[in-house]
Amino acid sequence: MTTESTAPSRVFRTEGGTNHGAIGLGIDPRLTGAETKGTYSLFEYVVPPGLGGPPTHIHSREDELFTCVEGRVTVELDGVEHVLAPGDSPLMPRGVPHVFYNSFDVQTRVIAVVSPPGLENYYRELSELAPGRDMKLVAEVMTRYGLALR
Repeated sequence: MTTESTAPSRVFRTEGGTNHGAIGLGIDPRLTGAETKGTYSLFEYVVPPGLGGPPTHIHSREDELFTCVEGRVTVELDGVEHVLAPGDSPLMPRGVPHVFYNSFDVQTRVIAVVSPPGLENYYRELSELAPGRDMKLVAEVMTRYGLALR
C-alpha cells in the first residue's frame, strides 16, 4: 500500500487566492493538475448576484463535481433544472450538457473538483481575453480544451 500524497498539505482561505475571472465569474484555482500529480483540479467559483453564467456547454474530457458553499445557484443538467443550497453537490459527467447561473440576489460560492485536471489552463486563457463576452473568441478557447457550446 502506497501512502504518497497526490497534493501538498495546505489551508485554503476564502480570500487571497488567484483570480482567473472570466465571463463575469471569479475563478480561483486552488489546486492544479501539476500540484495533484495529474489526478484532479480544485477551484472556487464566485458567482455574483444575477450572473447569467457560462452558456450551456459539454466537456469531452472532464467530469465536474460542484458543492455549493454559500448562497444558492441554479444548475441545469441535461435540461433538468436544480436549485442548489449550501451543501448540495451535483455531478456533471463529461458528455452531459450543463450550465449554472445565479438568478438570486446574493453572491454564490461553489467549490468544484474536476478530473482529470486541465481546466486551470482553459480558465487562464479565458481570463486573458479582452473584457466582455465575445462568444466567438470564447468558443475558440473552448474548442482547444475539448468543450463545446450546446
